[in-house]
Amino acid sequence: MKEKIILLDKRWLESEHQKEMVMARKAQGLPAHVGPGSTLIAAMGNHWRDGCLDAVHEMANKAFQAGYPVCLWEVPDRCYKPYDALGVMRNSAYMRALEEGWEYLLYLDNDILPPSDLLVRLLERHVPIVSPIVLYSDGEDHGLGMPKMDRNHGLALVSSCVLSCLLFRTSVFLPWALIPFWQDALGADENYHFQRLAMAGHLPFVDTDVMVTAYSPPHYPLDSVDRTCHNLDETFGG
Repeated sequence: MKEKIILLDKRWLESEHQKEMVMARKAQGLPAHVGPGSTLIAAMGNHWRDGCLDAVHEMANKAFQAGYPVCLWEVPDRCYKPYDALGVMRNSAYMRALEEGWEYLLYLDNDILPPSDLLVRLLERHVPIVSPIVLYSDGEDHGLGMPKMDRNHGLALVSSCVLSCLLFRTSVFLPWALIPFWQDALGADENYHFQRLAMAGHLPFVDTDVMVTAYSPPHYPLDSVDRTCHNLDETFGG
């Protein structure tokens, strides 16, 4: 009988806690990573609303105390006019996350007020793209479905969501390591970008058990343009 060959796969880890995290993921069949749950928190600029930066710091500290390496980075504001270079800023964030080897990337707007356990709870979902329910401080839904979603029903698979607070597994962006994924306004809205992600096999989840508050309503530049639209959505059969 041919002798069975055992290939060496031995990992040296920094702490018992890190070992527990690695072994737990292995037992669940989840992908291995040199820094399990490590997260680059990419804030879109440094124009923080009152209380938001302190809340984000508390969220990052809680994740670190739970054993997750974290970095909070204020992405330099490259916008000449409001929102006109957000695509470039978001591209800068995932390029840094890939280059430095972070497992996750949390996009975060400056007007988001997260609960302290937000990042930990999202990381525990182990899905490639996940958002909390984003609620607006004025109590309005602003024409969006997310604020009206049923609460406390676990993960909900959706076709698209707002980008205000969104956690990505960094490997999602590997196909775009050398070419830009995010485009700038005008026209390249959330639906367009999630259509691109769907073509690569990725749909986002919303964690209906977690809520965050946004102080500013969503802004779509094309909404303010006076355009005449004709609905020609008809289906013809042979």
